[in-house]
Amino acid sequence: MKKTILGTLCAMTMLAVTLVSCGGASTPKTSLNNSVDSVSYAYGVSMAEQGLIQFLEQSGVLQNASNIEYDYQMKIAAADSTQKEVLQKELTAKIDSLNKINAPRLNEFIKGLKKAMDFKEKSPYAQGLSIGVQFSQQMLPQLNTMLYGEESSQKVNSNQIMAGLISVLKNKELAISSMDANTMVQKEIEKAQEAQQAIQEEKLKEEYAGAISEGDAYMAENAKKEGVVTLASGLQYEILKEGNGATPTDTDRVKVHYHGTLIDGTVFDSSVNRGDPAVFGVTQVIAGWTEALKLMPVGSKWRLYVPYDLAYGAQDRGTIKPFSNLIFDVELLGIE
Repeated sequence: MKKTILGTLCAMTMLAVTLVSCGGASTPKTSLNNSVDSVSYAYGVSMAEQGLIQFLEQSGVLQNASNIEYDYQMKIAAADSTQKEVLQKELTAKIDSLNKINAPRLNEFIKGLKKAMDFKEKSPYAQGLSIGVQFSQQMLPQLNTMLYGEESSQKVNSNQIMAGLISVLKNKELAISSMDANTMVQKEIEKAQEAQQAIQEEKLKEEYAGAISEGDAYMAENAKKEGVVTLASGLQYEILKEGNGATPTDTDRVKVHYHGTLIDGTVFDSSVNRGDPAVFGVTQVIAGWTEALKLMPVGSKWRLYVPYDLAYGAQDRGTIKPFSNLIFDVELLGIE
């Protein structure tokens, strides 16, 4: 997200806009009444922390306080307790003085941020308008899509975004810390992506309903075979050769020979055919393999019958179509 924000701020496009009056530079009242308000406020905090302040300093809208803070932090770290107190007071006074200098320019920027852009102006007000256009036309639509999907009428609360953003710019106390804000936004986006993936997977299941039914029937019939063991996860296996060595754990790397086919016998991968055993971490493979490997003593050769949810799920991997159940002959040659 950081790269996206910085890239957008540093690559302003020239747009024709209509000026709309939005009032002065006051901070909207923070009101975290629901999850939409909270993630909106968090996004405002996150936006200010992840590039906006640096952009304003680089653009000359704000005077840079970073160097002052860094110099004093170095002095304070090397000082005794009495000197620390004096230096801390000096730092506070300098930051307060700098904030007073920045205040009128920051107010102009915020006023412009709430309006459209007059690109002929070279001022904090114009910078605010420019970024406001980017927010309204690019960033906020992208955020709405990431959080709620393209078809949803639900939108982020722009007032709470402004509340979070301006609170950071004005050094106000935050209702959600910058660290928590970044985490919250990222988690909400990940949750939305998972929900969207679930919707897409349900659509794919309808498309591949016939293949899923055929795979389920195969597994049900296979479970009746003598020597086939069915685990609680749905993984099935039969022992082709007993081993008596150590059993791998999650942290081990193993050396194996394997031969993989679809349930119709189509070969999609085989280290046996290549004559070259594979080495990998126990947890670096599909879930069905990980589960089986942690049950297999070295020297064993098992035939695994892996249901699609323990294999590649809805992924289309060429020969392996979505929701394909897979069969592997796996020989555990050793633990590396």
